[in-house]
Amino acid sequence: MISYEAIVGIGITLAELGLLCLMLALAEHLRSVRKIALIWFALGAVLMIVGGLTTAFAWSKSRRR
Repeated sequence: MISYEAIVGIGITLAELGLLCLMLALAEHLRSVRKIALIWFALGAVLMIVGGLTTAFAWSKSRRR
């Protein structure tokens, strides 16, 4: 069984990768490469949401014990 601390770490890592993708989307948008920026934005948004949900799930898991 994986510990809740590890799950929190994974969630934070996913959210940070999402933030990186969002920053790349902004950079591509500023370079006027709109289609690539949209792809980076979508990927970043998904990673941020998954990371946040993973972290929230781990914290709720630790409180149930």
